[in-house]
Amino acid sequence: MIDQKVMLLDNRIVRIGCAVISGLLLGFSFPPSPVYSLAFVAFIPFFFLLATCSSIYKFAGYSYIFLFTFHLITVYWTGGFTVGKDQWMMIAGVAVLILHPVFFLPTILLSFFVKQKLGITTGLIAFILFWISFEYLHSYSEYSFPWLTIGNSQAYDLARIQILEYLSIYGMSLLILLFNLFAFLLLWRFMEGRWKFYSLKDSLSIGILVLLYFLPIIYGKIILKGELFNGERKIVAGVFQPNFDPWEKWGENYVEKWGSYINQLNTYITETKKMAISKPDLVIWPETAIPFHILLPRHLIYRSSLLALADTLRIGIYTGLPTVEYFESTNAPATAQRIENSDIYIESYNSTILIQPDQRLGPIHRKTILVPFAERIPYAESFRFLIEPLKWNVGISSWGMGSDTLINELDLRDGSKVKFSGMICYESVYPNYVREFVRRGA
Repeated sequence: MIDQKVMLLDNRIVRIGCAVISGLLLGFSFPPSPVYSLAFVAFIPFFFLLATCSSIYKFAGYSYIFLFTFHLITVYWTGGFTVGKDQWMMIAGVAVLILHPVFFLPTILLSFFVKQKLGITTGLIAFILFWISFEYLHSYSEYSFPWLTIGNSQAYDLARIQILEYLSIYGMSLLILLFNLFAFLLLWRFMEGRWKFYSLKDSLSIGILVLLYFLPIIYGKIILKGELFNGERKIVAGVFQPNFDPWEKWGENYVEKWGSYINQLNTYITETKKMAISKPDLVIWPETAIPFHILLPRHLIYRSSLLALADTLRIGIYTGLPTVEYFESTNAPATAQRIENSDIYIESYNSTILIQPDQRLGPIHRKTILVPFAERIPYAESFRFLIEPLKWNVGISSWGMGSDTLINELDLRDGSKVKFSGMICYESVYPNYVREFVRRGA
């Protein structure tokens, strides 16, 4: 029987506290927080709610509090609230915080029904299975948003995440949830007065907890040690990430936007020359580092300076930039813009390109997976009327959608070549998409 300690959870304030604590623990386990191990205990307070709540309506409310707190910490930045320069951006950010937690609720409520019918342990197992299934399914469609997949919380733990080669990011989510499950069951037995250290059941549970937490770390350290000392060829890359204000990046506070554009390009060129002293094989510039269509003929002078830089330094430069494609009215995508006084439409893409010595430009990779609403209206072809009203002014709305998984071939200083791929921001959290680059030789 559950004693008075467990019955304390009938208090509404205590239940809300459990929901908030779970949300805080899970939220603060995500990057850039260094305390990623909090994820391994984050669900324990919430599991107490699942185990003790008898009202589906109250449980739904507590679940929403947990999810909202989690979202508030992990994705508050999507609204740009600390800057407060764009009303649409802030409205969209609020919408994400309020509405996206609702996507998780059916999964959680299904586990509540299982618990009511089959008991606490079965309900908790169902919760894990339903949650992992939701994470996987939520990575599909143009409404997908897998940024909050629990496994992503361990991104800074390089040793632990080596096992993802076999388990995938969803396997890491499973390990974290299983640890929470066994830890909760031990605490539950303790609160019921049934916990005994010398019992086989409890000793086995402790052993499982130790394995779930430490085994991936041990495996990862072995793998990393082998990678560092296996004698294989190493690629030296230089990465430069400036701190440009996103509004100024696209011309705000400048007499005319080209002042901002040229300042940025000159900054990258200067820093790349500094990096060249270390003789890297490749210098990587960030997403849309070049904020104008430098590949168009009218910008030949700027493109030539960039090609000359690669020639002079004898290194490859991999950069983000916008690119365009022209269409006739009969086959223009929904997000393409009509050129004034013509029947020609232009589509802009968030892209990357490899620039190599000897005036060589690699293939253009156009971002395929775009952030819903921020970069493209989901299913824009069906909701054309929303494209114009929902545009925002930080230069990255209404992008065209690419359709490639291109591989770049980089020439090294010793005359050999190496293949690599470049995903743009959000694309990197889609394991099936990343896998396609590897299958093609990256």
